Amino acid sequence: MSSTYESGQSQVRSTGDARNAWVRQTWAFAERNLREMRRSIAVLFWSMGFPAGFYLLTISVFISPDQVPASMLPVVKAAIAIGYGMFGATTVCLSAFSQQLVTDLEDNRYAQFRSLPIRPSADLVGRLVAGELFGLVAFGFVLAVGVATGAELTLRGLTTIPVLVVTLVLANLFWLILALGIATLVRDARYANIISISVAMMAYFLTGYNGTSPTMFTADPQILNFLPNTLAARIALYQLLDITDWKGAGLAPPGMPSDPMYLLLLAGYGVVVFAIGLVMMNRVLYQRRWNGRARGVER
Repeated sequence: MSSTYESGQSQVRSTGDARNAWVRQTWAFAERNLREMRRSIAVLFWSMGFPAGFYLLTISVFISPDQVPASMLPVVKAAIAIGYGMFGATTVCLSAFSQQLVTDLEDNRYAQFRSLPIRPSADLVGRLVAGELFGLVAFGFVLAVGVATGAELTLRGLTTIPVLVVTLVLANLFWLILALGIATLVRDARYANIISISVAMMAYFLTGYNGTSPTMFTADPQILNFLPNTLAARIALYQLLDITDWKGAGLAPPGMPSDPMYLLLLAGYGVVVFAIGLVMMNRVLYQRRWNGRARGVER
């Protein structure tokens, strides 16, 4: 009886130690990546300076008082700010994430990581946490610039902030995993950065400014409520703009994604890409020639 009890206690302690080790490793990767992003002038420029600058250029040069009624101008500025905010979040997720990962690969750090009892999932989640946080900051920064220049944002209800945060996290997750794929394929910091920025810009312009200007989208506009980046931007538009005539505002068709099923669709995308990210991290970056489980390493 005593031996059974001691065995059970030992197993509980082992599980607790493994969980604590995973949390420490996750936080270590998150903290390191956040620190590097905060110190990188290139990351700050592409994630905050460039989108905010483009927003200011757009409202100064391309928004004419003759074309937009004064009563609609604050809402138009808000829609533009949301579009560029999503662009900023996309850029930091793609560019910063892939560049940091490629730098680790170029410096052969993963040869060291593979020799240590590091859990690949902790590495992935830590990097994702850093990218998500910085993506949220990038989005919020452009919105703050928008409000400072007259953009009018309105919370639709008590659930607006939670829905908006979940939407951004899920949208960012898609781009972060895409950046992981770019990094594992390219493995050159210069080319990875060029490809990442190019993908972000093409996704923005080819989808009608992330779905905030459907008339600029050349394909069936209904698709805008199903693509990950445009769906997220349009959910944000619906949650933050006080508009009843969406068609008159140039934001429809398609109809705004107000149904909760659209958020569930975005969550489905998130589950799929996260699973893909785990596979890539395990099978590509942490592929070992020895049996990791035999060495006590949890995948």
